[in-house]
Amino acid sequence: PIIIVVALIAVGVRSLSLINGNVKGTTDSTIEIEKALKSKKLDRTFNFPLNDAAGKEVGTFKYIVESVEVRNEIIVKGQRATAIKGRTFLVVNLKLVNDLKKGVNINTRDYIRLTVNGKDKELLAADVHNDPVEVQAISTEYSRLGFATNDTDKKHVLVIGEIDGSKQRIEINF
Repeated sequence: PIIIVVALIAVGVRSLSLINGNVKGTTDSTIEIEKALKSKKLDRTFNFPLNDAAGKEVGTFKYIVESVEVRNEIIVKGQRATAIKGRTFLVVNLKLVNDLKKGVNINTRDYIRLTVNGKDKELLAADVHNDPVEVQAISTEYSRLGFATNDTDKKHVLVIGEIDGSKQRIEINF
């Protein structure tokens, strides 16, 4: 009789928790962040080669720099990240287009650097990324890169190109 009473109590407690809506997956876990402090559309398209394991070019992909934003908050691995006082995040919004009939993995941060304050020899790599970005066959994938910058930094310039190739510069004037 004691076992039956304990079992009935356990079933009752479980039933009440289900009635109260405490079921995993039913709560809204959407994370909202502050709006961008500044933003600018760029819509610049670059074509880069895709090489196989032997280094032979098998096709190209489009690396489109859609826009840039300055933010105090970003989402990293599903968690809110807030810039410390005196710093902000410069976020670059990318669109990657793969026209091949095979999926590819792209390290987006290999194609972009940032210079600030006219220091053209000091190339900054993205601090926040989700590389490698998998772009399925004949598809488009959206991604973002983030650079932690000082509030006092001026003259932001994106340097776009392959590591060993020529580079194009995009001045960001907000």
